Amino acid sequence: MKWKKFKKERISLNYTVMLLPHSEKKPIHFKTPVWTFGLIFLGLLALTGTCLFFAGSRLQLKEVQEEKAQLEKEWEELALGKQQADAENERLRQEQELQEQELKNLEQEARNAIQELEELVEREAQIREELGLTQVPESSEAEPESTTGLLKAGGIETAELFGGARIASVDFAAVLSEEERNFRSIQSELGYLQASLTEKNSRYDSYLDTIEAKKEAERAEKERRARLRETIVNNALSYIGNAYVYGGNDPNTGVDCSGFTRYILSHAAGVYLNRTAAAQSSQGRTVSAENARPGDLVFYSNGSSINHVAIYIGNGQVVHASNERVGITKSNMYYRTPAKIVNVLGD
Repeated sequence: MKWKKFKKERISLNYTVMLLPHSEKKPIHFKTPVWTFGLIFLGLLALTGTCLFFAGSRLQLKEVQEEKAQLEKEWEELALGKQQADAENERLRQEQELQEQELKNLEQEARNAIQELEELVEREAQIREELGLTQVPESSEAEPESTTGLLKAGGIETAELFGGARIASVDFAAVLSEEERNFRSIQSELGYLQASLTEKNSRYDSYLDTIEAKKEAERAEKERRARLRETIVNNALSYIGNAYVYGGNDPNTGVDCSGFTRYILSHAAGVYLNRTAAAQSSQGRTVSAENARPGDLVFYSNGSSINHVAIYIGNGQVVHASNERVGITKSNMYYRTPAKIVNVLGD
């Protein structure tokens, strides 16, 4: 009897619920066991915790989505910039080919002009010979028959004097006038050809200056690329000995292999890389081990997929975030068999 009374009085709790506190109706009274109240309380507590968890997860998911959208936007901008740079390089290459072709044409025109000058000189000599302006030796006793005929053809008459000796009587004014006209014509042609040759030489020199300027720009760009690769190597070497932290993104506080390459390429060269080694292996241009240059990325696999990445520094050496025991270190490139080598600098 005592247990039943205790169970009735202690295990059950009395509750009063006043539904209409300003009305004249009586409040509602009811009883409920302690365990029922406990279950209700625990249920409310679990429901509240679940709501808070989902609210936090939703907020975190929203932040991740915003970061992903920002990264995709930056990637699209970089891709667009690369396309524009490729188009500009192609345009410059075509202009260079066009200028080289024009240069060849100018050289051919210069050779043609020189040949024309030689032909004009030869033509002048022929005209002088036809006009009989070639010098005749004074010791000649008799004029050749061909010379006499030539003089007759040029309007020259002959007379027999002193026992059969013949001398020429020439209309010197007509001969000299004709010879002067021919000479002026030849001189005019020579002047025109000389002016044309001077103009073409000037254009040739201008093209040479342009080509030399472009070669100088290419040399400067090549030196800049070399300095950029040297900066990448020096930056990577400066973190040797720092800690390896899986999922880390900063070599100053701890970083994993792909986080290390992502940090170095971003800060030293302004190149955006994906987060994981497998994703990074799909970026850039694949090169052979013989053509690898400092600053290229060397990838390794576990037999089925890419699982590690390092930075090539030259002489068969790489720098990478190895593991928690070693940290960031320098190794031989063939400490594992490379699965892929990639140039992500675009040169």
